Amino acid sequence: MAVSTPIDVPESCPTIGKKPENIQRELWEAFESAVVKAQKQGIPEEEIFQFLEDVIDNRAADQTIEEMERTGEKPISWAKVKEEAGL
Repeated sequence: MAVSTPIDVPESCPTIGKKPENIQRELWEAFESAVVKAQKQGIPEEEIFQFLEDVIDNRAADQTIEEMERTGEKPISWAKVKEEAGL
């Protein structure tokens, strides 16, 4: 029988920490697989994090655009944002 090493979920990931151990393990293994593949290609581990962050940001932007199109909401200009922030 294989011995299962516990996953040490960081406190910064409370949602993952509440998931069952098998789900945590699946996520851990997926991350480890991405790291190994990146290393084989000479990609630094830190760049994986940047890649994931950019993918998440792009998805959020796409969802925002879809919602604006659905509701008819208009974007706020960058100039107005800076003005309201006092920049």
